[in-house]
This record gives sequence, C-alpha cells and structure tokens, in this order.
Amino acid sequence: MALIKERLNIDAVLTPGKIGQFEVIADGKRIAERGGNWLTRSFGAGYPELENVVEQLKKHRAEVTPSGR
Repeated sequence: MALIKERLNIDAVLTPGKIGQFEVIADGKRIAERGGNWLTRSFGAGYPELENVVEQLKKHRAEVTPSGR
C-alpha cells in the first residue's frame, strides 16, 4: 500500500474478504487478483507482483482520467 501511495499518490484501502481472497479493485473494476490453484494457494502463493499491480492501477487511472491524475 505504501508503494501505491508513493508512486501514484493514491490512498489504498484494505477491506477484509474471504479467507485467501485478494483483489485489487479501482472504481469498481478488478485490476488484479490472486491466481493459482488450490495447491499453490494452500502454500501461500498466487499473489500478483506489486510492480504489476502499480502498473495496472496507473493504466486504469489513465483510462479513467484524461490527464492521468
């Protein structure tokens, strides 16, 4: 969350979900989510790379806001 604030000046909000659930949602659109199958998830894997999440948020913001701010 700190990297999102640092790079994009966005205040991210953490909202509890189901066990093992991880989604990044911006303006109602799913930007990133936990992948993998039941086996990889059981070992704590499948989370998206933070750099990719930041890039997807940046791309989304550019699509939503013409100035990209």
